[in-house]
Amino acid sequence: MTLSPRATGLKTIFISIVETLRRNPILTIFIAIALTTRLVFWFYTGRVWEDALITITAARNVWEGFGLTHHASEPYVQSFTSPISVLIPIVGEAFHAGLIAMRLSSLAASVATIYFAYRIGVLLGFRLAAHIFVLTYLACDQLQIFFGMGGMETQVATAVAVAAIFFYLSGSWIALGVTCGLASISRPEFIMFLLPPIGLALLLFHRRAILRVIVSALPITASWYGFATFYYGSPVPNTIVAKSWSYQIHPFTAPWADVWAFTTKSWRDYAPFKEFWLSYHAPMPDILLKAVVSVVILLFLGGVVAAAIRKLALLLPAAAVCGFVFYRNTTILNSYYMWYLPPFVALLFIVAGYGLSQLSERLPWPATVLGVSVAFCYALHLPFSMPLDKEVQSAIDVDVRERTGYTLSTMMTNPADTAVLEPLGFMGWAAFNKTIYDYPGLGSKIAVRTMKDLPHPKIADLVDALRPTYAVLRPNERRDFVRRFPDTAAHYEMVYRVRTKPDFALRNMGYAYRVIDNDFSILRQTPDLVHVEQK
Repeated sequence: MTLSPRATGLKTIFISIVETLRRNPILTIFIAIALTTRLVFWFYTGRVWEDALITITAARNVWEGFGLTHHASEPYVQSFTSPISVLIPIVGEAFHAGLIAMRLSSLAASVATIYFAYRIGVLLGFRLAAHIFVLTYLACDQLQIFFGMGGMETQVATAVAVAAIFFYLSGSWIALGVTCGLASISRPEFIMFLLPPIGLALLLFHRRAILRVIVSALPITASWYGFATFYYGSPVPNTIVAKSWSYQIHPFTAPWADVWAFTTKSWRDYAPFKEFWLSYHAPMPDILLKAVVSVVILLFLGGVVAAAIRKLALLLPAAAVCGFVFYRNTTILNSYYMWYLPPFVALLFIVAGYGLSQLSERLPWPATVLGVSVAFCYALHLPFSMPLDKEVQSAIDVDVRERTGYTLSTMMTNPADTAVLEPLGFMGWAAFNKTIYDYPGLGSKIAVRTMKDLPHPKIADLVDALRPTYAVLRPNERRDFVRRFPDTAAHYEMVYRVRTKPDFALRNMGYAYRVIDNDFSILRQTPDLVHVEQK
């Protein structure tokens, strides 16, 4: 039997992959670890990150015939920041499996991340300790696992960032161009901090390659941003506009005293256990966690110095990391936005791995102990964090957030009904295609316009301004509403409350998360307010 050319090609690729894995046992081991940790997270915890469902709701609406938007009653709204985060689930939603598509893409991206990081290490002559240091972080770190398997684009973005560095180092210009195109639709931070250093490096050292890179990147970039401009009226996502106005995010404008205070406290955003924003107690003392972060930073700085002497190309990822950290600290971005970090911290670890490898040439055993110890600290969270994530998914995400959304959906029977609420993910998914003016307006241009002229808008301001049929508020938000807008609040009544048991806590073997979103009240507009508004 003669195989077809396609079958022969697939067989050749398969044999090549098997041979690559056989010849590189380190690569094989860490790919297996990365896949295992993520599959366990998926099937054991079932955790879905809130923001993922905002994006997947828009993907679902494509196949429902309402367009790429969060709900059908408003003009088209780009309710997602990353274009690639919606393109993947659009394919999955053709089979009602948008979340599965994101998770499968994250599994594939984890393999790509490990592969390209390993190949970078080979190009740079990494010692074994450096390989273990970098690949353990990428395979086992809490945020690297959590967001990709929770339905976000984070793992795909990390793979794209690491691949871009590899293709630059190896001089694969067409592949670099395609990767840069993907980077431009993966995360907006890449447009600001990853692509400019690549462009500058090409301009300074590889002018002949610039055209090939641009021609390869442009179709991807132009296709999406041309579509977004035509479809939404602007290439800028509504999410960025909403956060900028409502949360008063203004890049590079914070006073230096505030920047310094934020910077000194931000060590936890890079530390094992504490890097997860909701964690408030770790099974390791802060002094040890600070020491781990300090070692990583020192290795990064050592890698920068060594790169300046021996490998200038490695200054490219170092520049991307420094640019992002400077932006983050001078803008004072809320640590809640922790999914911004993994791609840049991955690049930080690659540069730090180079520093560790250089140290290993002079002090092999101390460097090995140091690298393995730090790597172990970033993997140690696994038995501590996963039971907590399983509990959050069951007791809060499903039993509170999602149940609140389904309850709200059954109440909103009139097409004219509206609701103000936050967060949008699970509730918007459950109250599918209901008119929701969320705070801060991620899925609603009406909410953004309403809050645009308010000095420090909160959800109570949105309820007072829009007078929705329903308002879904946490206890503190309800108190704020009653205190600041008593006349409006007098015309709302509580019709349903969803909450966990009063003593609910999230603790496991010394690791603890803060409990949030465990109590929501659904308020309904009373007939007398409807009568007044109609007059």
